[in-house]
Amino acid sequence: MPKEGAALRRGPGAKRRRRMLIGYGFMLPALLLIGLFTLLPFVQGVVLSFQSWDGVGATAFVGLNNYQRVFADNIFWASMVNVAKFGLIGFLLGNALSLALAVAVNANPLGRTFYRIVYYLPGVFSVVVIGMMFHWILQPTVGILNRTLTTVGLGALASNWLAGPATALPTVAGVYVWYHWGFGFLLFLAGLQGVPRELYEAASIDGAGAWERFRYVTWPQLVPVTTIVSILTMLAALQIFGTVQVLTNGGPGYHTEVPTLRIYKEAFDFQRFGAAAAMSVVFGSILICLSLVQIWVSRRFGSEAD
Repeated sequence: MPKEGAALRRGPGAKRRRRMLIGYGFMLPALLLIGLFTLLPFVQGVVLSFQSWDGVGATAFVGLNNYQRVFADNIFWASMVNVAKFGLIGFLLGNALSLALAVAVNANPLGRTFYRIVYYLPGVFSVVVIGMMFHWILQPTVGILNRTLTTVGLGALASNWLAGPATALPTVAGVYVWYHWGFGFLLFLAGLQGVPRELYEAASIDGAGAWERFRYVTWPQLVPVTTIVSILTMLAALQIFGTVQVLTNGGPGYHTEVPTLRIYKEAFDFQRFGAAAAMSVVFGSILICLSLVQIWVSRRFGSEAD
């Protein structure tokens, strides 16, 4: 009987538990790093949101005062409206451009590697480099864009792109899309290359045209990739910081102010770290809710497409 008990302990269940322990052992370093550099700062930020701190002296508990300041801060909520516009432009224009060019490149294998490199290349450069380059391009008097428009007889379209209240936000959003759309392009292209060719052949035999093949073959197969690209591009656009800081620093006025920049100024310009932490908690909660909604919508439409 003892031998049978020992055999049972050494059975498939014991091997499975041993494999699980080995797996957890391999995961432990990554979990420790995540806890140290992600979870711990998150908890510290939440705790700080209930305190007053100037970054130097002692902290003081203030309860919900920081959150009351946030909800009464008109500039912060104006920045939320601005970042919603950035997110919408990045989501619609960036994803549409990425998908359209991915479909075009996938349809013509010649030079596919070249286009991969060229389209992704802008995302390799630093945000500061991109910002300085577009500062030069968009200068109202000596910028290459206005000089080109004047040269070709379209001088009436020339504008002070980064200083005009009506043009600053769309201009910065356009620079952001140009800088980031290559990432979505690569993901869409990878997804397109995973679509079985037999589906296109069967659709062609049934008389489906280019649009029908895209609508009933390509698009349903791209639902998982589209979900990932949509979530990543939306969250990245909503967290835009470097592009705005380098190009306009939130101006003119507050027409391009975004929450991340507002949080940065609140902390490092005004030394109100508790209020900045409260803004971060509010903004992070909104991002989490938007991500959950987007995942639900994508799954809903994905299941209908199947």
